[in-house]
Amino acid sequence: MRVDLEHGRGEQPLYVQLANAVQDFIALERLKPGDILPSETVLASENHLSRATVIKAFDTLVERGVVTRRQGKGTFVNARPMQRQLPELTSFSEHVHGLGLAPGSTLLSFDLIGADSPERPASAFDDEPVGAEGALQPLVRVERLRTVGDAPVGIHRTFVPADVAERIGLTEPAAARPDFSFYGALRENGVHLDSGEESLRAINADAVDADLLGVEEGIALIEIVRASRDTTGRLVEVVRARYLGTQYLYHITFAPTSPGGHHEETPRTGTRTGGGLAAAQRLLGNE
Repeated sequence: MRVDLEHGRGEQPLYVQLANAVQDFIALERLKPGDILPSETVLASENHLSRATVIKAFDTLVERGVVTRRQGKGTFVNARPMQRQLPELTSFSEHVHGLGLAPGSTLLSFDLIGADSPERPASAFDDEPVGAEGALQPLVRVERLRTVGDAPVGIHRTFVPADVAERIGLTEPAAARPDFSFYGALRENGVHLDSGEESLRAINADAVDADLLGVEEGIALIEIVRASRDTTGRLVEVVRARYLGTQYLYHITFAPTSPGGHHEETPRTGTRTGGGLAAAQRLLGNE
């Protein structure tokens, strides 16, 4: 892949020119999400550049969300960022289908966690005991790698009351199906979500998540913690989702609740509340 670069004084840095040229190449050649780009070594050799310049150009494209670098595999074209409206109580599968893309998943683990299990993590379910004696309810924990097309974009770790899991047919074989939709299974079995609470924060991928997502450790992720309730007010789901920051875009639209309201004194839709991290930690304890 040869590109025209300007070496004169006053021109843009070579790595910026190369990043722009590669981005134009992706658009002009209509490369698809998941297509691999020429290696750093090839680009450096064909354009008489240092490998460091090429690496910096690819780093720029990663920051723009245009490409993803997978350690030991290469640099790949990204899908366009998946914009999600707030508030929006839809599943990952429904959201991705709504964008005209193909969602998928790989089951990583499926566990039944007893009320008194020493492996039971802290979560919002601890604040909602059941029965006359206030006993904790057994939980099903499902961990899935979520994909768009064949590209990994996030990791979901979901907790569901064991009786709800049984009612909707959430078994290990069902969760292992690439097309399984948790929210779809709820609706099909008469459990309808009515409200939810969601907290977002930026984190860096640890070694485990980076390996699952095929990226370098430390890359930016968006962590979302959601607690969803049915029409009776019962908590039926707590999920911690971690998405590649280049793949997910949350969009908030603000509007006054009454005509002519001042933007600094009138509540809006898509409300942002303080203490987001603390709220997230209440929903699902630290891992």
